[in-house]
Parts: sequence; C-alpha cells; structure tokens
Amino acid sequence: MGQYERVERKRFYTLILILLAVPFYLNDFANIYIKDWRIWLLIDYISVKLFPLIVVAWLIINKKVEASEFGLRSQSLLSCVVVFLIVTFIGTLIDQNAYKLIEKLPGYSPLGSMPAIKNTLWDWVDLTFGLLMVGIFEELIFRGFMSTYLRFYTQNHLAIILISSIAFGFIHWSGGLHAVLVTSIIGAVFMLAYLKTHSLPAIMLAHFAVNFIDYAGLIPKAIFKFI
Repeated sequence: MGQYERVERKRFYTLILILLAVPFYLNDFANIYIKDWRIWLLIDYISVKLFPLIVVAWLIINKKVEASEFGLRSQSLLSCVVVFLIVTFIGTLIDQNAYKLIEKLPGYSPLGSMPAIKNTLWDWVDLTFGLLMVGIFEELIFRGFMSTYLRFYTQNHLAIILISSIAFGFIHWSGGLHAVLVTSIIGAVFMLAYLKTHSLPAIMLAHFAVNFIDYAGLIPKAIFKFI
C-alpha cells in the first residue's frame, strides 16, 4: 500500500470509527432523560444495536473493511471455550469487587440509569438477546475495529489496551466515574484477550456472560465476591 492509499485509508477508518462509536456515547443521554422503558428500549435497540449491525454488515459485504479487521476470525473450539471461561471469570471478579475497592475514590455520582422494564417478556428479551447484542457490537467496535484503527499509529500493545479501554469506559459515563473506571479495567482485560487470540467470538460471549451474571439474578453474585 502506497503512502497516499494509506493516508486515505486512515481517513476512511477514522470516519468509520466515529460513525460507529459516537452513538454509544450519545446513547447514555437516554439513561438521564428517558423514564419510559419502552422508549428507552426503542432508542437503545436502534442506536447501538440495529445501526451498528447495518453499518458493519454493509462495510463487510461491500468489502470496504475485512471481517477480520472487526475481529471476526475463526478459533478452535477448545481455545474458544478456554478463553470464554477465563475472560468471564476475570471480568466477573472485577465487576463484582472493583466498585468496593474504589468506593472511596473521588468522582461524580451516577447521572441516570436504564428504567426498569415492567413487562416480564421484554425484560427477559433484553436480558438475553439484548445483552448478547451488547456483547457483540461493543466488542466489534471497541476491541476489533479499535485495535485495527490504533495500529495505524502504534504497534505497542500497552498503548492499544490503554486507549481502547478508556474509550470503552467512557461509553458508560452516565453511570458515574466509578462505572467508567471499572468498565475501563474490564475493557482492558477484553482487549488483552483479543490481542492474544486475534479472535472475538469467545470474548463476545464472555462479555455477554459478565453482564448476564450482573443483571439477570440467576447466578448468585456472592460466588464471585471476595470483598
């Protein structure tokens, strides 16, 4: 690839990253201002599920971006299972203990949260299908494509982990500074796993599992708490 082509590709990838990432930051405004769970779900599913699905699918189908640049690479079943179990365990340990560890750090309080879903069917749809979509698209953008994009500027894994984890943490800005810090740490674990495996499917499932354990209430959180 020549210098001109590389510069043009970098610009194109910058536009893609902005297009895909910005809705995740804007979506948190719904946590603050939207109190009707039905409207909240509509906004959430359109902005950070349907929209990225359409954009990513169009880019891959039209060969604008390779599927592998989003982290969609094959992985052996054994490797997939091992990565899923390890990342789920570490991610859940952090999720269930880190807030207690940093509770005395200064910050800002949560600005809002998702309204409670009062319909049982829709609640379980969101806890299953919804959380799975969260795991898929947040990984595609903030691990797979973010890694591809950052490699235009650096091959340093520490820099890639640090920058991507901060970017990921701040899509949870409405939850308060502690939420940003904890999700940044979990994001760093996810990116480390991705840089080791170069494949996202197992990490997507682990992301879903960490969220499902936290929100669904089917698995006792006490299993993972040591503080």
